[in-house]
Amino acid sequence: MNWETLSTTVLPLLGVLLGTGGTLLGQHLATRVDRRRLEHDQLVAMRAERKAAILSFLDAAQRIEMALDERTESKNSPSEVGAQESIHQLWLAKKNVELVCSPELAQSAHDYTYALHVSLKSPDLVTDPSAKRQARHLVMESARRDLGITGRPLRRELSPVSTTSDD
Repeated sequence: MNWETLSTTVLPLLGVLLGTGGTLLGQHLATRVDRRRLEHDQLVAMRAERKAAILSFLDAAQRIEMALDERTESKNSPSEVGAQESIHQLWLAKKNVELVCSPELAQSAHDYTYALHVSLKSPDLVTDPSAKRQARHLVMESARRDLGITGRPLRRELSPVSTTSDD
């Protein structure tokens, strides 16, 4: 075999192999990029779904908190129908949290919901008034973790107020 015959056979074959290799490499890289983009889009959609569930739960919880504040300030009980509807909305929102959020947040939401339910429906059974506040704090910290917010937990106590003046 001489070089001329060999080059007319081998060089086109090498070109086909290089072209095939380049195509396969390009497809692999494109697939990898598409997979990463899909994973990112799924994470963004999951975060949005979690955030919507959390905000819905917090909205329902806030309605109960407002009813409790109204009862404390005016010494009037909220209307039974309104209280029943608010409690129903809260338990429904809590179930949505259980479906799309972490088990830690679901448990915290359940504990907070129960504390609000007891505070509204059976205030005479409330032995520790700070239990509701602690349950709310746990919900907020769990929600922050579920939404990917890192860092120290938020301080929930009031800052000491300085009584001295630096005039």
